[in-house]
Amino acid sequence: MGRMDHDPSSRVSFGCPDELLEMLDEIADREDKNRSEKLRELVANEVEARGDLTEPQPMLPDDERLADAYRLLHKRASAPHKTKRRVRLEAAKNKLYDNTTPKSAVLDEIIKPLESEGYISVEPGNQSVWVFVQPMRYTDGEDIVEPGEKAVA
Repeated sequence: MGRMDHDPSSRVSFGCPDELLEMLDEIADREDKNRSEKLRELVANEVEARGDLTEPQPMLPDDERLADAYRLLHKRASAPHKTKRRVRLEAAKNKLYDNTTPKSAVLDEIIKPLESEGYISVEPGNQSVWVFVQPMRYTDGEDIVEPGEKAVA
């Protein structure tokens, strides 16, 4: 029987595919934990990873790889052109490729999806093709707020 080192008054019940539960149980066994202990650990890690939810959170693509790419492009495109942040397409490709996405696939697998979701736009210039990066938008969980603006409850 597992330890009762948590608040037993809160219970959660949900459906889950048998194969997934079997894999979770195997992982928990390897770590000398029971299913409940492992689930509490996973929930705690997820809550910690999300940070302070009272602060506005950036609106990012659902796909983690695209979210990481948008963050990187937003950071890289720090010098605004007129009123738009931009980075050369070739520089963007150089920053975004890795072992899972070769440079030749960056355009189709990262840049075009970000463009179709409205996070960036790709436009030709006089001598270069530019990736214009949209400003980071934030939400307080319900409404969109401007960066630096506090969410009011």
